Amino acid sequence: MPADQLKNHIHEENAILTILSTQRTDGETDKSELNTTAYYATDENETRIEYTELDETGNAIGQTVVTILKQDLVTIHKIGFAEGVMILETGKTHPVKYATMFGNIEMLLCALDIHAQFHPNGGRLQLRYLIDIGDSYSATNTIDLHVRLR
Repeated sequence: MPADQLKNHIHEENAILTILSTQRTDGETDKSELNTTAYYATDENETRIEYTELDETGNAIGQTVVTILKQDLVTIHKIGFAEGVMILETGKTHPVKYATMFGNIEMLLCALDIHAQFHPNGGRLQLRYLIDIGDSYSATNTIDLHVRLR
């Protein structure tokens, strides 16, 4: 879906979202935590989580849409300050191109583990995946996402 159409599909926030991220590269570990409001919906075919990304001053700088299509397939659409679509599928490598204000970044993503447990009132997504940017950079990322209806 093109970015301009995706922007028009952001729904009213109905949930609380917490994302714990860890990135490990060259013996270094970087952790971050995001707590925000989000739109959450789930049914037998997919789970969808949409949220606005903010800068340090609280201004909106982007949108993220996480879609869990089945137990081993997750897509992450980012629009705004960085634009791209990440496809994470257990045991498979997918290319992604990020368009940023500093230029394009091309990388490969390979999901090692995907665990998704969702119900009508919320749930949890755990991801562990590899990022490879040519010969210059590689890392292992983990994401632990919790969502619950307000």
